[in-house]
Amino acid sequence: MERTYSQIDLDDRRKIARWRQAGVGVDAIAEKLGRHRSTIFRELRRNRFQDVEMPDLTGYYCVTADGFAKERRRRYRKLVRHPQLRAAIIERIKHCWSP
Repeated sequence: MERTYSQIDLDDRRKIARWRQAGVGVDAIAEKLGRHRSTIFRELRRNRFQDVEMPDLTGYYCVTADGFAKERRRRYRKLVRHPQLRAAIIERIKHCWSP
C-alpha cells in the first residue's frame, strides 16, 4: 500500500474546527479526514490560539491555525532566508553538482 503525504489545508482545518466545536473526538475526525490520529493531535496542539488577556478565546480556530502553519513553513525556507547560500547552490547545480 503506497502512502502519500499532503499538508492539511484550510478546508480540512475548517472541518476540524467544526467537528471539535460539535464535540467530535479526535479519532473520529482522523477517520473522517483519512489521516492518522496523531496528525490531528499535532494539528490541534501546534496551531492552538492562546489569548492571555481573554482566556475564554483560547482554542482552535481554522483561519488562525492556517496562518500559524503558513508562517511556520515560511520561516523554515532556508534558501529564501540566505540568498548567498541559494546563489552558491544554483551555481553548483549549473555545473552538474548534485546535492
